[in-house]
Amino acid sequence: MYRSSAYYCRTLSLTVFVICTVTTFFADAAPTIIPYGKMTIDGKLEADLAAKAARFDLSLVCIAGTIKDDYFSTYMSYDEDYFYFACTAKDNSISCKDAVSRDFKDSDYIRFYINVEGDYKKRQQLDGKGDWAFIFTPQNSKGKWEPMVKECKYNGPGHGDLEGDKITNKRKSGPIDGGWYVETAIPLALFEKKLKDLEQANLGVYFIGGDTDKGGVRSGEVRVPADGAGGYWESPSYWQPAKLGPFAVDPVDKIATIWGEIKQL
Repeated sequence: MYRSSAYYCRTLSLTVFVICTVTTFFADAAPTIIPYGKMTIDGKLEADLAAKAARFDLSLVCIAGTIKDDYFSTYMSYDEDYFYFACTAKDNSISCKDAVSRDFKDSDYIRFYINVEGDYKKRQQLDGKGDWAFIFTPQNSKGKWEPMVKECKYNGPGHGDLEGDKITNKRKSGPIDGGWYVETAIPLALFEKKLKDLEQANLGVYFIGGDTDKGGVRSGEVRVPADGAGGYWESPSYWQPAKLGPFAVDPVDKIATIWGEIKQL
């Protein structure tokens, strides 16, 4: 049957619209919900960690070598006073002798990036305000299970070269079967925020793990899969959306109630 050129133009336009709509839908990732829940900071992997924290698998190898795409997983939760962060890593040779480079590049490490202002997608460089990049090692430079930590500004203005207990004194690590584990509680006060400031915030989070063996030089790196522009290690455009889930309070009768439900009454 004969169809007019106008018909085909309308059909083509509809097809293009549908394709563009689907592409946009998949490009805009839904935010990860960070659940309410405390972590016990003792360097021991909790059996139910995956059940009470948001999990991120680092599966994009960006520096090939000794590292593989199933080596690192990270976890996040929060409470009234802290962001909780933990990492499990497969590693048959732990090396953390680099204590002086800006981001422990030639040590085993996990980097935890977070934005608390909701504007991380607008730039390719850390702004020194809402953008934070924390780097943790599983051991100190003497091989003890005492994680080192520093906040790296990369090419941004930074926050005053924070490191160690100036970031948090609540950090522990330890061995796990086939690798290492590190966990920490970072106070919300470090970000000059209270929980009420973050309840509806559009957070950005991102993670990179690095492996260094006995030679003392980084031999592999893996990150969270994400599209972005600029250097993947310093550009907030790679960071992923996240939101805080409802948090629980304990009334006088000790029955846990979800705060989000209370506010709806």
